[in-house]
Amino acid sequence: MKEVVCFYLKGREFGVDVSQMRTIANETTLMPREGLPSFVKGIVDIHGEQIPLVDYEQILKIPDNQKRNELRYVVLNVPCGAFAIECDGVSEIVNVEDSSVQGVPGFFNQDGTNYADCVIQKKNKALVVVMNPAGMLTKEQSSELKKVIDELEEERREAERKRIEEERRRKEEEKRQREEELARMNEENKDSGNSDDKPDQSQEEDNE
Repeated sequence: MKEVVCFYLKGREFGVDVSQMRTIANETTLMPREGLPSFVKGIVDIHGEQIPLVDYEQILKIPDNQKRNELRYVVLNVPCGAFAIECDGVSEIVNVEDSSVQGVPGFFNQDGTNYADCVIQKKNKALVVVMNPAGMLTKEQSSELKKVIDELEEERREAERKRIEEERRRKEEEKRQREEELARMNEENKDSGNSDDKPDQSQEEDNE
């Protein structure tokens, strides 16, 4: 049994094993960044995580078809982390019996990549190429992508360190303010107590 998420690239239906897909996002902001490889369009924020957006049109020879207008971002898992691709729609999640899984035709994977993992036949008899995310990139591209992912991870860790340090300083400042307030209140209570302990001068005069 194989569980596959199906989506559209340039109007053609593809799939990926659910174990190799991290998430799907509807909207995000594309952030440019200097020094990116030519096949990386920019960085996208997916649920608070900074992820490289790979331009699959540069690396996959997918013939044009009637492209859909439904923009989605599919985040795919690879050994060095994850990257996102733009797709023009998500169709469904299908459970496929092993008997409906076929080998890859010989005309696939002839461009230095190994992106086609297998072909599945859906219940409506449609054939869908199941992609292997790790095989979408050449070794050189994978190495370049890893550098980008490592840089983003280091920036995330640095931001987390700063957040923790700022939180520590904030708590220390709150503690200091509380201690000062307690000291002030104690001092006021002492002054009030000393005032109450003093004899009433008018009462002493009456006694005399």
